[in-house]
Amino acid sequence: MSGAGGKHARTGSGRGRRGVDMQGASRRRHRAAALRPALPLTQLLVLALLLLSALLACLSDRSQVLISVSNLVCLGVVAVCLSAYCLAKGGANSLFDSLLPFVLGAASLIGACYWSMVAMVSGHEGLGWQLGVLHQWIGLACVLLVILVVFAFGRQMLRLNRTNVISGLSESVVNGLVCICVSGWAFLPSLTAYLASGLAAGLGGWRGRVCLAVLVLFLALVAGLCMASWDWWSRGEIGQGRLSQTWLAVSLLPVMIAGALVAVALYCLQAVL
Repeated sequence: MSGAGGKHARTGSGRGRRGVDMQGASRRRHRAAALRPALPLTQLLVLALLLLSALLACLSDRSQVLISVSNLVCLGVVAVCLSAYCLAKGGANSLFDSLLPFVLGAASLIGACYWSMVAMVSGHEGLGWQLGVLHQWIGLACVLLVILVVFAFGRQMLRLNRTNVISGLSESVVNGLVCICVSGWAFLPSLTAYLASGLAAGLGGWRGRVCLAVLVLFLALVAGLCMASWDWWSRGEIGQGRLSQTWLAVSLLPVMIAGALVAVALYCLQAVL
């Protein structure tokens, strides 16, 4: 009888735990659904600030004051996004997973700022000099990506309990990649100046058509990344227990990685035109 009673007690206890887990999962889904509107609102706010810097670059008409303000707006948005993303991911599995992406992102941003400051101090602020800065930044980003992969792989190999190695490695690489790519937004004023000069010539020539195609493709890719983040948030089990922080990381992720699209678009335009 005591054995049967113990069996019934364990069965009841198991059912109780399952009930609690189901209630917790239901609460997380409701909280995720409630936070979903915050994703596009955050992305629109960040993109609006970046659009402001692009408009300032278009209106500059060789005004160094507006160009400097445009660059400062871009750098400020990049710094805020990098800090907010790393703070939102502060509950990562270890200090290594939290600190390494920020260090790599800060190195990427410092490199872009340093070469831009050298251009300003030396009096070379034209598009030609900015393209030189872009090439140097791309080289730095490649070096940082190699460092990221080596450290992330080494960290997984040094773990005593090597469970979920692939997921842990992919998460570390994605976080580091996002933090490195966000500095590409620093070249938005230069990209805007290139597009403005090409579109001003009209769509009758091949130069204007190339600039229009690059602009449309860039906007389509950014919109696609943002919509993918909305779908990912809706369907994925993201940030269980840390939803209030993780929604910010998910909303910033597509905007930050789109910084690489800015650098690629500018590189392709200067190579073609």
